[in-house]
Amino acid sequence: MQTCSWHRIRRNRLRVRNRGFSSIIGAIFMVIIMSILASTFIWTLAQNTGYNVAIREKNQLESDVQSEDIQVTSTTYVVNANNKVNVSTTINNIGSLSVQFTTLWAYANNATYTGYNFTALSNVNVRGGATTPLSVNVTVQGLSLTGTYSFASWLITGRGNVVSLQKVTSSLTNIVTSNTTQGIGSLMMNFQNFTYYNVSQSSPYGLIGYPTGASGYYVQGAKGPPKGQFAFRVVITNLDQSQMDITLAAGSVLFSIFPTPTSAFQGTAWYVVNVNGTGAISNSYTPVTLVYNVATPVYFASSVSGTYTPFSQATFTGTCPVNLALTGAIGNITSSIPFGQNIPFVAIEVVN
Repeated sequence: MQTCSWHRIRRNRLRVRNRGFSSIIGAIFMVIIMSILASTFIWTLAQNTGYNVAIREKNQLESDVQSEDIQVTSTTYVVNANNKVNVSTTINNIGSLSVQFTTLWAYANNATYTGYNFTALSNVNVRGGATTPLSVNVTVQGLSLTGTYSFASWLITGRGNVVSLQKVTSSLTNIVTSNTTQGIGSLMMNFQNFTYYNVSQSSPYGLIGYPTGASGYYVQGAKGPPKGQFAFRVVITNLDQSQMDITLAAGSVLFSIFPTPTSAFQGTAWYVVNVNGTGAISNSYTPVTLVYNVATPVYFASSVSGTYTPFSQATFTGTCPVNLALTGAIGNITSSIPFGQNIPFVAIEVVN
């Protein structure tokens, strides 16, 4: 009897222990389940928050993209060396956001040729309401200084917008002379791209800051250094009604007259020179040909005609009108005739 009682007590104890162990196991599972549920909730909440942030950022980006409002004006294309075209334009940001420009694409073609390329832009940022000039050289394989092309180009913004620049074709047939050259001759000057350079002081002579230069309307460094050694670049387009080429002779000159308090006027003249793709000035002059309807950079730097000779004295200072006196021949090699045109075009200020 005692033995049976002991076994019943032992069985009861085991039942109590099993119930206690089951309660512990149940509690552990409950904690695990609650932890999983809490983790799932927190993860879901985090994912939802991240999704909402991403949606807001996407909507903001789309709003910013749509808010970019850019206009470009006064676009010109100048083939200033083989395989290289200079694209110049004025960027007007008429929107409220600052816009970063990252890439410029350029495209050129004619009846037998198509070429295009891009260049990365650095620090081209235009704040809202601002206007910024842009002048960029783009390498396009196959371009020739003597070729005739149609051009197009595009700016890419940091937000991915594409801004088309003005297309320029070299095969225009309907030209109103009075609108393009003011009815005064066959040659038109691009007033937005009038540029000056200081010239290095020792041989080989070259243009400092080539090809960008600075605005020709405000010339600095008259009395040195570099002691009044200037060069000017004028972009000229031949719009002859007969579509004939024009060749500039060595006597073509850019000259100025400085008003003085006395009756004697002071003048300075810069004769036409040749400049290569690195900005070096050639010692002798090879006639520059202005192909019909192709914008061509023409450089003026020498104190005498026909060969490059630096100036022996400082340039005068002050405000003065500047004229272009261009001479040469118009027509082809076998039947050219003398040509001459004077372009009264700008006033400049020369300072020390």
